Amino acid sequence: MPFDAAKYDGIFCHALIHLLDEEERAQLIRKCYKQLAENGYMVFTVISKEADTYGQGTYISKDRFELFGGVKLFFYDRKTIREEFEKAGLVEVTEVNENYPFYLIKCKKS
Repeated sequence: MPFDAAKYDGIFCHALIHLLDEEERAQLIRKCYKQLAENGYMVFTVISKEADTYGQGTYISKDRFELFGGVKLFFYDRKTIREEFEKAGLVEVTEVNENYPFYLIKCKKS
C-alpha cells in the first residue's frame, strides 16, 4: 500500500488479491486494514472455486493453479474467505457472476 501514513474511508481491491500467494494475500489484507479509517470499509473481489478454470492448469498449492500462460490464481470459497478476512472486520460476502463467478467481500473497521 502506498502512502503508509494515510487513512482511507474506503479501499476497493478488484480482482487482484487472488493473483497473490498466501503470504502476499495476508500482507495485503493487513496493510489495507491498517490504512483504513475508523468505520471505514474495505471491499475485495475474488475468484470463486465455482469458476470453470478451478482445478485446471498446473497445481501450485491448495486451491492455487497456474493458468493462461503463467497467471497464478488462488480460488476462494466461503471457508477461505472467513479464514483470511475474519480478523479484518469481515461483515458480508456476496456471490457475483460476471464472466467468472466472484465473491464480493466487505470488511469494516470498528
